[in-house]
Amino acid sequence: MTALVLAASGWLDGLKRRAVSLSLPTRHVQVVQALPIGPGARLLVVEFGGRRLLIGQSRAGLATLADEPTP
Repeated sequence: MTALVLAASGWLDGLKRRAVSLSLPTRHVQVVQALPIGPGARLLVVEFGGRRLLIGQSRAGLATLADEPTP
């Protein structure tokens, strides 16, 4: 589980670095909520670029499950 958290953290750090290179504020990426759903898997709600993304995270990787405008 720790490896997954570190992997997600690295992924979000990568997004933040890309946001900086696009002249976006570094706080533009925010994990709103994280919900463990089993061993090695969790759901993340992430706000990025005026959008709210539901992301599934597992040992196999990350997948965008839903995308909507930020309320």
